[in-house]
Amino acid sequence: MRRNVFSKYLLAQAIVIALVMIIFKVIADRQVAATVAGVLFVLLPLVLMILEYRRAKFAHPIWFAAVLQFWILFALPILGIRLLNWGVPFDQLSAFGVPGPVLHQFSSKSYMVMMIVTLLISWKRPQKG
Repeated sequence: MRRNVFSKYLLAQAIVIALVMIIFKVIADRQVAATVAGVLFVLLPLVLMILEYRRAKFAHPIWFAAVLQFWILFALPILGIRLLNWGVPFDQLSAFGVPGPVLHQFSSKSYMVMMIVTLLISWKRPQKG
């Protein structure tokens, strides 16, 4: 794989997926595990957007849109409904009228969109080092 900043972003996105799988194996309480995973899903896009903005401002608006759609439409709402409804099973929650499980299904697809856009930009960018 080409080594540029976007390949590093893609690696970070993949690492978060691996960490989430580990979190659910290590933390027995599913609500706590889901909350820890949710924090990762909120922090990763935020950190990546800050890094990319500092590096190149808005040179890749498609990438920012891909990251923002996941962060705003899924990561923040899912973590928010979990925290605001502690003790309520996730399948009984909803955000903006969308049931929690449906929101979670779409969030997985949204995360993949973010990763695919990152991969495509990584391929388009010249190699470094």
